[in-house]
Amino acid sequence: MSMTGRTLVALAGAALVLVFANWFDNTFMRDAVRYVGRTFDYSGLGVTFMLGAMLVAGSVLFIGALAWRAASVVVGLTFGVVGGFFVALPQLFFNFATQVNDVPPVLPELLSSALQNIYFTTSDGPMHAVGTIGAAMLIAGIAALARWWRGRSVASSRAEVVVPTADPMLP
Repeated sequence: MSMTGRTLVALAGAALVLVFANWFDNTFMRDAVRYVGRTFDYSGLGVTFMLGAMLVAGSVLFIGALAWRAASVVVGLTFGVVGGFFVALPQLFFNFATQVNDVPPVLPELLSSALQNIYFTTSDGPMHAVGTIGAAMLIAGIAALARWWRGRSVASSRAEVVVPTADPMLP
């Protein structure tokens, strides 16, 4: 597969993983916890949390494999920025987008409401899957950038060996 194809697969795969993990955590898991709160029937909650933990762990491994396989600067930067955003989202939300003691938020209302919407739709699940996968994306993005950088330096050091006119003794 070409470098562009691997980059597109990595970006699309990461987006699908985030969307599915967000749905599972914020819809399925929250409904399971609410059901237990209404009925006091804990029989299925353990299995649900077990499946959720396996989903998050598998997603982390999948994100790492996508980033390592792509070894692209675009994937590294995208994973780093998006992952860093989801890791820092609670800090950004509580420090810049909330009103505390009648002091308005630091951000303008439009950005503050957008940040609040993102926070409440991604960070409200009982497993915090999006934050964990975001941390994996940040680490995988750094690893992909390091692999891309190393690939560039190795390729440039071998360029002299491949070029037949690099040796001054050749005619």
